[in-house]
This record gives sequence, structure tokens and C-alpha cells, in this order.
Amino acid sequence: MRIKAVKLIEIILSFVIVVLSFNSCSLSDLISKNSEKPAEASVKTDLKDAVFTFSYGELRNTIPADIVAAIFENYDELNDDVTIEMSYNEIVNRFENGEDDDEFKKMMALCSEEELAQLTANTHEVLEYFVEHINSVKTEKPIVQYTEGFWTKGDSFSFRQGGEDSDSKIADAAKYFDYFVTKGVSNYFDNEENGKKGTTKKGDDLTDIMYLYGEDVACRLTDDDVEKVVSSLMYDYTEYSEKYTDENGREKTRDVRIPTKITRVITIILKDDEQSVTKAFSLGDKKAILDEMAKAKDYFTLDDYSVTFDGCKIVATFNAATDNILSATYDKVMNVETEVQGVGSLEHIGTQSVGFTCTRWVDYQFGWEAEAE
Repeated sequence: MRIKAVKLIEIILSFVIVVLSFNSCSLSDLISKNSEKPAEASVKTDLKDAVFTFSYGELRNTIPADIVAAIFENYDELNDDVTIEMSYNEIVNRFENGEDDDEFKKMMALCSEEELAQLTANTHEVLEYFVEHINSVKTEKPIVQYTEGFWTKGDSFSFRQGGEDSDSKIADAAKYFDYFVTKGVSNYFDNEENGKKGTTKKGDDLTDIMYLYGEDVACRLTDDDVEKVVSSLMYDYTEYSEKYTDENGREKTRDVRIPTKITRVITIILKDDEQSVTKAFSLGDKKAILDEMAKAKDYFTLDDYSVTFDGCKIVATFNAATDNILSATYDKVMNVETEVQGVGSLEHIGTQSVGFTCTRWVDYQFGWEAEAE
């Protein structure tokens, strides 16, 4: 009986394979493909986001083979003439170091001047779009999860005396200064009274939760305040199986790949002047930070500091099908100059001019009821 059963299964499988051969699909397709067409997403607001076209031939001769293989992973057959369209962020995300990656630069060097011009041609429209939607958060008051942090770039510390770089022993004191800068400022941000960390409820007042703190708007940026604005789309695709009739009237099955989620990523680099930065970022309370730094008075003292800005950046993501803003991350990059007087065990350093680079960041995640449905 068992032998007969096995033979029966073999006959059935053989029949299935024959049927599949006439319908141009595989056994795995028959088992796993979803035959129901999912809801297809489309872009609500056309910002003329940049799209770049590459051929398999030019890419395989330019960037590493594993990256090329990943880019064309959904193609069954490849030759040098096969092309693919990619958005800017789809390209950036293929490389470990993003825009700073040498391989990324090689790939973008394949683009024509006309293609690259797409990245700046829509600056005004994209900036208007961002300002409108980030400001709508303060008026519509969705759920907001927010965190704030601070870090120093350790290798950026420089100690100078009389206009000359200090010797190595003096420079070793940088680790103490770095520790107290990071700890002091972080304590200020983490303090329950001054810090910015938590989650709101829908309808909560966001005046003091979001930039610009204490104001009813989040952003006042104009074209004159920005160095660079890039908008790019990211697609999530779903495959399903559909039936169709070929030119000979035979019914067949084919795989169809459609976008079911579209995310817009907007990156804004501000000009380095304070007037521009303060239209999107709130500046810290200098007195409060100096008070925190005063806790290091057994090692050094300082009375004031000056700040210049260095490529402050905002990265925001949107559901491109609804235009709801999903997140916004602010990096306020600063070059700080101050004068330090050594005290106690650091008295030997005397008076030193100290410079370093640091970043204060704030991240907002927005929860819209429509996104949860």
C-alpha cells in the first residue's frame, strides 16, 4: 500500500510539473506567491525627486561586484544593456560610508550634468514642503517621541598657548577637558527640568518640546538660509502573481512587482551663519552650560566660550503617499573656542586656548493616527 501511495504522489507531482511548464511558472511560485493584488502606493506630492539611470555594463566595470549584484538582484536575466532607475537615497544606502564613500563617488560620476542638476532644480519646492509639514506638527499635535544628545569629536581638541600649539604633555589634558565638556553638557540635557527626552500624548502642547523652543512654529527657513536641499524617494515593493492571456490566447501566470510603500527622505544642509541656523535650531542656554562646566573647577576654569557653526543638518522622512512627516533628526555641528585656566593637578597647563568640534542632536519620531491604521 505504501509503495502504491508513493507512486500516486509521483504521478500527481509529474502532472503538476507538466501543467506548470505550460503556464510559465515554478512550483515555488505556485506555493508561495500571493494571488491577491496588494494596494499600490503612489506619490501624493510630486517634488520632481531626482532619478538616475544606470546600465549593468557601466556599473559592473565601476563599482564592486557584490554591490552590483545586490542592485540587480530582482533581474532574472542580465546583459550589459539592461538598465535600472534609482533615486539618490537608494544609491547612497548601497555604500557603507554613504556620500563620503569613494565607490559612491565613482557611481555618481557616471551621471550626466543634466541628471545631477535634478538634485538642485527643486530646492525651493522641497524646502517649502518641509517647512509646511514640520510646522504642521506643532498645530496638529500628533504623538511625538523625542530624544536629545551631545557628543564631542575627540580628535578635534587643540590646545594653544601664545598662538603656538602646546606640547604633548599639555595636549594630554584634553582627555580631562573632553570628559567634563561631555559630562557637563550631557547632564544639562538629561536634567529633568532642562532636558528634552520623552513621549507626548496626542494633543499635547509641543511649544517647548520641539524646535523652535518657546515658539508656535518649528521652522522659518528660506532659500537664502540653506546650502543644499535634496529630496529622494525610497520604494518598498511587494510581489504578487497574476493571470494573463498571451497573444496566442493561452492563459498564463506572471509575477508582478509593485510599490506598496514610498518614503521620501529630505536632507537639508544649512549655511553656517547664526542667522540661518536659528531659523531651524534653538540655541543652548550658555549660562546653564557654563554652570555645569563650573563643576570641574578643581581642574580648570573658564568664563565664556564662542561658537561657530559647521554644516548643521536636518534629515526628515515622510510617507510620500500621505505627506505625513514621520521623523526629523537635527544635527547642530559646532566649532567651540574657549580659554581655560588650569587649577589643582592641572595648574601646570597655565592658560590655554582650547578649540574642539561637537554636535548637539535632537531626534523626533511622529505618530499619526492615519499611519497606524
